[in-house]
Amino acid sequence: MTLLARLFLAAALPIAPIVVTGAHAEGVDLTRASCADFAAMSENDQTQLSLWLAGYFAGSAMRPLLDLEKITAAPAGLAALCSKSPQLPLVGAETRAVFMPAPAP
Repeated sequence: MTLLARLFLAAALPIAPIVVTGAHAEGVDLTRASCADFAAMSENDQTQLSLWLAGYFAGSAMRPLLDLEKITAAPAGLAALCSKSPQLPLVGAETRAVFMPAPAP
């Protein structure tokens, strides 16, 4: 199994209990999640969510490249950002900057 395949498999497993609850599957609207929510997560959950955010931001920018160094450093970067501004949304320009440069004007 490739490194990328292991990375995605490892990311998907811990998130599954969050997404599926009870008898019916429920979605999680991450546009409503804040830095305070991120700070309250376990270290493992922060790492998994960081991987998801990296893919989300890369996909929205139509960039097929995932920068593994940035993904690895992202939980610490997000934690630092979130400690300064707990009200920030997790899906926003400030958190996007942790994963990739700002879009060109």
